[in-house]
Amino acid sequence: MKKELLLATALASTVGAAGIAEAASSTISGHTRVGIAATNPDSADTDTVGGSQLSNFNVSISETTDAGVKWATGFSLADEGGAEVDSSGLTLTFTDGSSLQLIEAGSASGAHAVSVPGGGGEVGITNTSTNNAAGGLDVGTGSDAVGFDYATAADAFGIEGFSANLSASFNSDVAATSGAAVTATIENSYAVGVTYKTTAGDSTVTIGAGFNNASHNNQTATKDNSVYHLGATVVTGDLTVGAGYADGDWIADNEQMSGSYVTAGAKYVSGDITFNIGASAGDAVDEAQGVKGTSKEDSVDKVGASVDYVVASGVTATVGYRDQDVNEEGASSATHSGSSWYVGATVSF
Repeated sequence: MKKELLLATALASTVGAAGIAEAASSTISGHTRVGIAATNPDSADTDTVGGSQLSNFNVSISETTDAGVKWATGFSLADEGGAEVDSSGLTLTFTDGSSLQLIEAGSASGAHAVSVPGGGGEVGITNTSTNNAAGGLDVGTGSDAVGFDYATAADAFGIEGFSANLSASFNSDVAATSGAAVTATIENSYAVGVTYKTTAGDSTVTIGAGFNNASHNNQTATKDNSVYHLGATVVTGDLTVGAGYADGDWIADNEQMSGSYVTAGAKYVSGDITFNIGASAGDAVDEAQGVKGTSKEDSVDKVGASVDYVVASGVTATVGYRDQDVNEEGASSATHSGSSWYVGATVSF
């Protein structure tokens, strides 16, 4: 409770420290993505074809105080079929370029996961909910809404191209639980992330890494979140290549996992056309909380490619394809493995 009160006091004192404009500035942005998507699982002989219609609508709100501190927040009214009216936290950007996120700040580790190129489009076969294979470089980077994430300015600590984030969240008031089937809730989390950007000849190299640790309230669990990631991208002219790796332990709902994720890909831009290709492999040994990890592995392997064409300002056409191989408890799952394709367009504003 003391940690939460300290955060609230810091927020209140900052509000009173400088005059704030009566009406903040706001902007809107979003997109609609429409097309045709098809799946052909290994368990079927024909494609299942259907329409795909997804929309996103965001409102960003910000204002700068007389002291030069920018206050920013926002909300989404639609998020491609996700929760409606999802409010953001609060971000303060200081005059030196550093920033402090308060309330639903997220993880410093996840903020520095590199963006590895990969195939686009609304492709993929829906996986079974019991498959807990790692699905990204930011696996296991959960946090509570009560917390902060501090980001340094560019060229931090006098190192050109270096930046870092430090985050923590606090939920120590959550009641302790026990039992293998009881959903675990994050109590406290701590994370750090770093990025270093430099040049090598005609290439720009970006390296990102992070570590996230989080404790949970279920006394039966024998694992907590403890994950790290490392990745890099290299941009040479119109060509971008990248790769990343993540590994560790994490808890989701009422299961505890140990697993890893690896990805690699490339992107080439030629005028208004962008070619993308990528592959990834995620795995995990999952057990009920408190049970030693002796089961066979869940895994998801994907290979995909896509072509984007800028038709006009704010309008991009996409053709994408993916092949995926899913194993559940070490056995191939034909229902969730197979190929998928997509043809559509995104209109952004």
